[in-house]
Amino acid sequence: MAERCPERGLLLSQWTDCSSRVKNLMDEQLAATKISAQSFASFEEQIRLARAAEIEARRTYFDHVNTHGCP
Repeated sequence: MAERCPERGLLLSQWTDCSSRVKNLMDEQLAATKISAQSFASFEEQIRLARAAEIEARRTYFDHVNTHGCP
């Protein structure tokens, strides 16, 4: 049985954290929108940045797995 790659685990954890951040920001945005429609715009930049980080984390993870051949 092949050993797990520690870097793969770290990259997967980072990707998961970024994905959770996007979800949490969207949940917060929805809750804020229910209180005040003006709050909606304040989340747009945060969500954009969080999505960019999530995309980069996902790309880094898959690049590592495909290049390194991690199990």
